[in-house]
Formats: sequence, C-alpha cells, structure tokens
Amino acid sequence: MKLSQLQHLIAVAEAGTVRQAAKVLFLSQSSVTKSIHQLEESLGVELFHRGSHGVTPTAAGRALIARAKVVEAELREARNDIDSIVGAGTGELRISISPTVSVGLAPQAVIEFKRSRPRVSVQIQEGVYPDVLQSVRTGDVDFAICLMPERPRDEGLSCELLLPDRVTPAVRASHPLASSRKKLMDLVNADWVIYRLGRSGRDVFEQTFLASGLKPPSSTIDCASFAATLTLVERGDYITLVPKRLFADKAAARWGIVPLVMESPMPAWNIAVFYRAEHELSPVCLAFLHELRTAATDILTRQSG
Repeated sequence: MKLSQLQHLIAVAEAGTVRQAAKVLFLSQSSVTKSIHQLEESLGVELFHRGSHGVTPTAAGRALIARAKVVEAELREARNDIDSIVGAGTGELRISISPTVSVGLAPQAVIEFKRSRPRVSVQIQEGVYPDVLQSVRTGDVDFAICLMPERPRDEGLSCELLLPDRVTPAVRASHPLASSRKKLMDLVNADWVIYRLGRSGRDVFEQTFLASGLKPPSSTIDCASFAATLTLVERGDYITLVPKRLFADKAAARWGIVPLVMESPMPAWNIAVFYRAEHELSPVCLAFLHELRTAATDILTRQSG
C-alpha cells in the first residue's frame, strides 16, 4: 500500500469518476485506474462499485477512505511542524465556519493570524454542528467554529466555548410583529425561513421549539444559503432564527432585519470551536487557536466596557 494510492483513492471518491479525479490530480486516467486496481489487488477487495455514471465506494472502500483521510491529515500536520522548525513561516490551515457565526469573531482571528503568518495557506469552508464534527475527527479540517446547544459527549474532540450566545427570532424592520413583545408560542403559525446546511441543519430551529414544549411550525421555507435566508426575511413577511450576536455587528443593519423582543429568554446556543486534542495540533494550528481565543476575549471586553 503506497501513499500515492491512498491519495488517488480519496480523489476518486470525492470526484465520483476516475476521469474527473485524474484531472484534479493532473494525471492520466489510465494511471489512476491502474493505481486503484493495484491497491484493490494488494488488499484483496473491491474498493468501488463501478457504474455507467461513475463510481461509489464499497463498504471496504469507505473504511479505507476514512483511514486514508486521517493519514493525509497527519502528513499535513507533519509538514506544518517541519515548516515551523526550519522557520519557513509556511503551512496550511483548514477551518470550517458556520455561516451564522461567520461575522466578527472568525474573520477577526483570521486577519490577525495572517498578519503575522502571511505565507500560511488558509482554507475556509462552511459547515454546521453536528455534521462538521466528523470532518474534524478525520482531519479534513483543523477547526470547526459553530453554534452549539450544549457540550457534546465526545471524548475524541476538544470543545472550547468562545462566546455565550442565544438564538432569536428576527424579522424585517417594518414587519407587523416587530413593534411588540412576543412569546415563542405566538410565532408557531407564522411563516418561517429556515437556514439549513447539511443533514442536521434544522436542529437549531426544531430544538428551540421543542425545548419550550412546542411543536415546530410547519409553514417553512428551507434554505441552504444564509444570505438568501436573510434576503427573504428582509423582503417578505417571514421570520427566521439567527444568533443574537449578529445584531452586535453592522452586518445586521445592512440586511435590514431586527430581533424580536421576547417575553422570556430564548435557548442558549453558544459559539464554540472544536478541534482534536491540543497536544496533536501543529504550531500553525496552535497559533490560530491563540488568535481565536484573543479575538473572543476582545469581543467580551468591548461588550463589558
């Protein structure tokens, strides 16, 4: 089993076809096909189901792909370690950020991090709790910054609270509901736009109502774009749920939405960062974690002042 074969395995699985994987890898289709066949022969199993429209991993393939991604992540961390030792100031950082918390905290940490380490490559992608946790476990991402209802029972990952927060219903500034105090039960029959990304993206919405002993509203629009969700709310008579901290930033004013005044506190959904054990992090990752903690402290200090 060769490292290059594992890299080809991951590429084919992610691309869905050998042809597309070969383009991504800048290799010929025949060389990638040969590499996968050799890997299958060495293991004595088929790693992909072949079809007319592409390939899908077998059970054995899925198991090996999961391990291969961990190997790839460890090698990336090793490169970061070596770059730090030789003082190259380079490396790679992969971050997953929930769009609902992408204003303020995370950008501030990234900007400060890049000022001191301009040669480090930073990759940012979207992900939501709890779906994104698997990517942290496998090493696909180094950090996941997202809303979290409660500390998960997961000994395999470190979870660190960055900022306390709550979700709040929000509407356009001229919405009829914006001028009076409301109870959550008053909003059950309203029209909602629900931001959803991934398999579990509705958790914030559903758990907010269930925690109050209410059945979640049935009149909803499911939207995979946070920007589109805010635009629908701004231009229509819809309600959505957003982190309350969104309104501490100028972005909320730009979207033209306001939080509803609620008669009772809304459930806590805190902003947290997930990562593998701190002793496993490279110096590059530790440096970013420091900037993230500093940014969170700065925000809390400004608010208390």
